[in-house]
Amino acid sequence: MTVYSIWPTFVCLALLMLLTYLPGFDRAGFKSTAVRVNAIDGVRGFLALGVAIHHSVIYYQFVRSGIWQVPPSRFYTLIGQVSVACFFMITGYLFWAKIVRSKGRLDFAELMKGRFFRLAPVYCLAVSLAVAIIFWKSGGVLKIPLSQYLLQIIQNMAIGIFPFTGMNNEPSSATILAGVTWTLQYEWQFYFALPALAIFARQANTHLPFAIVTLLTALVLVLMSGSSTLVFYVFFACGMVSASLEVSGYLLKLPKFVLSVLCTGCLIAIILLYGSAYRPEVALLLGLAFYFLISGADLFGFLIAKPCIRLGEISYAVYMMQGLVLYALFAIQPFRDFAMASDLNFWIAILGVLVSLVLFALAVHLFVERPGVELGRGEHEGHHNPASAPV
Repeated sequence: MTVYSIWPTFVCLALLMLLTYLPGFDRAGFKSTAVRVNAIDGVRGFLALGVAIHHSVIYYQFVRSGIWQVPPSRFYTLIGQVSVACFFMITGYLFWAKIVRSKGRLDFAELMKGRFFRLAPVYCLAVSLAVAIIFWKSGGVLKIPLSQYLLQIIQNMAIGIFPFTGMNNEPSSATILAGVTWTLQYEWQFYFALPALAIFARQANTHLPFAIVTLLTALVLVLMSGSSTLVFYVFFACGMVSASLEVSGYLLKLPKFVLSVLCTGCLIAIILLYGSAYRPEVALLLGLAFYFLISGADLFGFLIAKPCIRLGEISYAVYMMQGLVLYALFAIQPFRDFAMASDLNFWIAILGVLVSLVLFALAVHLFVERPGVELGRGEHEGHHNPASAPV
């Protein structure tokens, strides 16, 4: 085997699923109310772990050379990028569906309040820990003026609305969080655009054409500019189209097994044909896979299994805390030496990282994230499944 062998990933995921039978996970759920939503909840857990495994493999080269870049492996590049893309689609789907069902009259102040209490507690905890680590790495000494340092803290604590900036002239500051915060900037852009988008959801016959036009416009802009960042808006638009198709009653009426085969086929095609998920054609394939998912694909029952749902419930904490766990464990010299001694050792170490991450995320979910959700939505709503992507 090598560091870039694929099978260790599936072994790790299988063992992590067994981990979810620990008693603490019984308290983790927000109790989804529909099998269709359960499938989305189940997939979120694996998306967050996909990003974590992607960054874990990046860490192999990072420890050796100090260079943070995508791994020289199609699978381990795509496992992270596809996960991010699907998170964007889930956001587009969930919030556009809310708007369409409310006929464009959703309470946006309440929605933003819910977003704040959903995202801020875990985000601020993660960034606070990162700030403390960066200051410790600096020897407890300010290398820049205090006013500049405070501005950096303010920018970095802004719940991802602004990009994470390096701090105190410490190199690779962002890698302490594994660079995950950048996705929140796009999430917030979408949230802030919702009041304008809602105008086109007030009539039953306008929301689907608008979603399709939005998707086509985003695709044209990507093709004209060649920008890999504009494709993120294509992902949001794909989610919107799926939401409008669902509300309009245009989901596929096929057996779940067939839908699961079609969904899996799209994902396999992406892995076989493309080296990056940030391409318009990949966005359309992923959008098609997502449409199969909301039509009833549950990947042969896998996504609605209890372990998947439980991992989905803590997905945001998994996403935000992965960099901190990677940094903390690889900062321990014996752990680092063991991990880098051989490829097998590295994967044993990564299993330890993932187990630690899931357990830490569970604690963060129970004692930080869930109380934040309940505070923002009221205790009487605390049992509802909070529609979100980590990001």
